[in-house]
Amino acid sequence: MGLSKGKLPIPSNVTRISEAIKPVSSRGIQQVIFYQAGIGSTGNFLNRVIGGATAEGLSTNIRDGYSFICNNYSTGDEIFLFGFSRGAFTARSIAGLIAGVGLLTKAGLPYLAEIFKDFENRENPNYRPANPDSPFPNKPSASDPRYEKELEKRDLSRLDIDIKVVGVWDTVGSLGIPRIEWLERLHLQTRSTKEYLFYDTNLNNRIENAFQALALDEHRASFSPSVWEKPRNNTTNLRQVWCPGVHQNIGGGYNDQGQANITLAWMMAQVEPFLEFEDDYILDQYDQTEAYYKESGQKKRPWSFGKIYRSMTGIYILGGRTTRTPGLYCQVDQDSGKPTSKSLRDTHEYVHPSARSRIVLRGPGVEDKGKYGCEALDPYKLKYIDETADKRPTAFWELRSRRKSSGPRKELPESPLWTLERELLRESSRMYDFIYGKPQDSQQRQY
Repeated sequence: MGLSKGKLPIPSNVTRISEAIKPVSSRGIQQVIFYQAGIGSTGNFLNRVIGGATAEGLSTNIRDGYSFICNNYSTGDEIFLFGFSRGAFTARSIAGLIAGVGLLTKAGLPYLAEIFKDFENRENPNYRPANPDSPFPNKPSASDPRYEKELEKRDLSRLDIDIKVVGVWDTVGSLGIPRIEWLERLHLQTRSTKEYLFYDTNLNNRIENAFQALALDEHRASFSPSVWEKPRNNTTNLRQVWCPGVHQNIGGGYNDQGQANITLAWMMAQVEPFLEFEDDYILDQYDQTEAYYKESGQKKRPWSFGKIYRSMTGIYILGGRTTRTPGLYCQVDQDSGKPTSKSLRDTHEYVHPSARSRIVLRGPGVEDKGKYGCEALDPYKLKYIDETADKRPTAFWELRSRRKSSGPRKELPESPLWTLERELLRESSRMYDFIYGKPQDSQQRQY
């Protein structure tokens, strides 16, 4: 969260989507919320940096979130997990834990510490449990199917639990933790994060829907995004969308929430078929952003032209600079946490229409200096598929290839705008006309 002058902390998108969910749906279904404050969001500056860049507190958050679900779950309930940054890693880890050992019963929860440690080390060949007979004697590795079956047999866990949605904003680092070399040199990362290599943050068939909004303009090398990949025969409905902005623009928490409103609307639109939200919540957030512009003496900003803040400042400069590479990320080695040469496949990545409007209409650059240029999309060319006269052209981004190839070129489609997103876009009528107009009618307008 950011801090406005003398006011309450500026909420992240996780806070806001929690506020937006109705306590009870129109069908009388309770929509119960458990919220955790993000690690590294409180305390002094150094504590926030170190807390946000080390594994400190991660296991506690994962256990607490998992325990809440275990204690409150009833057959037929639907589970939704949301998170931003480290919280995104927490949400993905809880999903992996549920898929791995199910949901512990009242009888099983007293053994959570042992089960959690077993699961944490399920791929570690050198692991020797401190309590080899807990939660049951002669237990195998947690990677062995017999482990979870024995939990179920002893009425310690409920297996085959589905997760309706995992929705995250900009998961960073192979462990959800920014990799900062100077912290490693001080042994603030290497000693405490090794075990987190064994967490399961990948997609599995117990996750019905997975949604992630990713930052196009984050240049901190330590904040490499953790892009999902669908394994073979995976049935998860996956959508990942790239949006203009840096890490916190995407997850929310800056004074100017213009860009975060777009990613919040996108996430709410993805889960709207499954959850009920307060009426006009996203428009209320738009009004609050407009009020901020007025209070700070700024002109009204059109949709997609919210301020992109500079994240490469202060202590983060020590981590180095890089440019993100949508559609071109590689798999991560689970032992080292470093990328391999094997490309990710079946990632279901899209580029949000707000990138097109900000680039084509020459929106403001980082810190409102100059015109917007998106380095992450430089390897791509914006193209259109002509449709019939009564339909708008379909935009997509085609990878520029320096080598001739007989195979198909890499393309990133533009994501569609869902109903809730269109409601937000309509507040900026000229932008609405641009997005839904023909390219030749509006390519060169200045805003």
